[in-house]
Amino acid sequence: MSLSLARQARLAQSLSIARRSVSRCQRFAALATRPRHEPESQDPAPVAGPSHADASTASSSSVEPAAQQDENAQELFARVQSYLAAVNESGIEPTLGDLDAYKPAVRPPIQSPKYVEQYNDLINTLCRSFTKQQLRKFLVEALGPSRHCATSRKKTEYAESILEQLWKWPTLGELERARRDKTEVTERVFSVTSSELFLFLGRDGSDLLRMAQDYNVHISLRQRPLGLQVDGARASVRELSEHLLAIKQNFVEEKFTLPSPVPIPPDMIQRISRLAQAYLANVASSPGTIRICARDKQSLEAAKRLASRVVQQNVENWQTPVLAHLPPGSATNAKQPLVMFRHSYALYPYMSPRPLPLTLNPGSTFRMRRVGEWLKSGFEEDVNITGGLASEQGHILTENEFLVSLRDVARQALPEPSRTTVSASLGHILLTRVSKDQRVTLVPPLTGDHPIGKIRQWIAAHPVKMSFVPDLPNPLLSTAPTHQKMLHRLVYHSLPDERAPTIGEPHVSLNRRKVIVLEAALAEPRGTKAQEPDTVQDALDSLQSPDDEVAPANKAPPEPSFLVVADVRCTAGVEADVNVLMPDRPMDLQLTMSSSADLPESQQPPALQKYSEDLSAFLSGSESHPDQPTPPLIIVHDHATYLLHSNVSVRQSVEVVSDSGRPTLRDVTDENLTQALCESTLDLESNQKSMRCHVTCEDLSSDEAWKRFLTDCDRLSLMTHHSTANASLFEDQSI
Repeated sequence: MSLSLARQARLAQSLSIARRSVSRCQRFAALATRPRHEPESQDPAPVAGPSHADASTASSSSVEPAAQQDENAQELFARVQSYLAAVNESGIEPTLGDLDAYKPAVRPPIQSPKYVEQYNDLINTLCRSFTKQQLRKFLVEALGPSRHCATSRKKTEYAESILEQLWKWPTLGELERARRDKTEVTERVFSVTSSELFLFLGRDGSDLLRMAQDYNVHISLRQRPLGLQVDGARASVRELSEHLLAIKQNFVEEKFTLPSPVPIPPDMIQRISRLAQAYLANVASSPGTIRICARDKQSLEAAKRLASRVVQQNVENWQTPVLAHLPPGSATNAKQPLVMFRHSYALYPYMSPRPLPLTLNPGSTFRMRRVGEWLKSGFEEDVNITGGLASEQGHILTENEFLVSLRDVARQALPEPSRTTVSASLGHILLTRVSKDQRVTLVPPLTGDHPIGKIRQWIAAHPVKMSFVPDLPNPLLSTAPTHQKMLHRLVYHSLPDERAPTIGEPHVSLNRRKVIVLEAALAEPRGTKAQEPDTVQDALDSLQSPDDEVAPANKAPPEPSFLVVADVRCTAGVEADVNVLMPDRPMDLQLTMSSSADLPESQQPPALQKYSEDLSAFLSGSESHPDQPTPPLIIVHDHATYLLHSNVSVRQSVEVVSDSGRPTLRDVTDENLTQALCESTLDLESNQKSMRCHVTCEDLSSDEAWKRFLTDCDRLSLMTHHSTANASLFEDQSI
């Protein structure tokens, strides 16, 4: 049975008192019995006073109490020794419970002076209350064999280990280091590579700025050698270094071979890297191979997808021929050299209200337009005088300055003209110069106004690229969309085949491509109804996500909480594009000749079938599919390899457009109305928004259908702010 803590303390105190008493009595007895020195001969004669007998009597009387005290102390010491010997023989030792009785219930705050005072008091108390071996035994029982139980340590070190290891009290040395870390300012440089610096910076440096604010330090960039210089408190700098090291350990790096053996354009690398939040670099020794360094696997896959799409779209843009339409009257003779055309043209800066496609340099885009003249009413084509495209009296010129017919180009684009559908999309053909940077400039690469022939010759001789960017005519932006449909669409284009010959007219080289389109119609569940947007622009804005240029790998379709898959349709076919530059009009055209057929589910690629099932499960709220599935980047069908061209969510509506005024039921005719299909799209890969408006000719062999198609193209491409777009045929007759 163990001794109580109070009893043990009283016993130790009694033993200490007994020892001190015995020692004191022994010293006093020795002093009292010491013989006196006799007086010497030179001492003076004795004086009157007590006799020697009296003195000896007094001396003996003073020694007797000291001897008695010594005897009493010896007796007390003997009893204490006997008791302690009995305790030792019984084997009673203090336990961890006795030790815990010394632990304070509440620990003072570490920053307060009372902490240091109580820490020292506890060390002294433990050293007085227990022996060295007992303190070591406590540590062995609690911690097992460790460096804290080494036999070479001092008693105070055992007591300190009890406070630090068993009671978890910070040491005084740690407090001093913490105080020094908070008060002393230090400077440290972290060496980084270009890829690590890009990932540490985050989008526009926001991640590095947030880290500097969180750790209360100042971070600057050193160029030679490349590194991050951090200034701040010692503790903050140390914590930031640990944070950067933890982030760096999660970085992933991989070399990726693009589907097309073409390097990424230099001016596109930075934009793709920013969207995907991954560092990209072309491998100089292997064209078509890139090195990707990302923070995680998700960003790595996003970079692969964006890079593959950009390369493929660049290849398709280079292969798309660009025709030019000049209205009649521009030359006295169709065969006259173009430099004799009396109108002059120039390259004007193009400022888009929405992000441009990934393939374009957003800081340097230009559109060719006719230069206005002071003495004329306008600088746009007057269809009432020229007849427009529908009259087919204007000039359609190839890149080699040959005259062609749009209908002949469309007929020869695909192998079966009878099944060919021609679609005309409204937009702008933009010119960008190939460069290594994205510097913003308003100065065109070709300054001044020139005849159109000279501009086209300059374009052919210089490293520039022409890209078509779809857009809506201005009046349609403020038109309320009607009969909206929600779609989720995947478009796959076949990879270019170098062995495939070009087709078309002798002077127009068209490149066919195989296309697979998976389109899922989204509907609202019963009992729910979404709010209709007021305008087409509002429909586009409703597709906006919180971050305009972040490319999430799994971006959900808009409003998935109340949309379900109503129908899935998959088609396969062949397409070919041709761009029509119309510098005398506000907008240009892109003609797409296509021939497609429905693809039964049994013949669809297995990857698309699985994606359709996963998408339906995700929209239905299945717990097994909490995130939207990622569509496959590459699929194989009918011995052909296809690459994902677009992954978009679409709001689709049909707009009815007239030449002048809002038509009513009294004056509605087929001749003065155009039904245009308008789409507001959100690219789920790049998170970019775009708008498209197009009209279609279903029967290319019909003269009437073709003329109606060209009339619709004239009406849409000439619409200005003063034109009117009607949203519905069924208006009140009193309007």
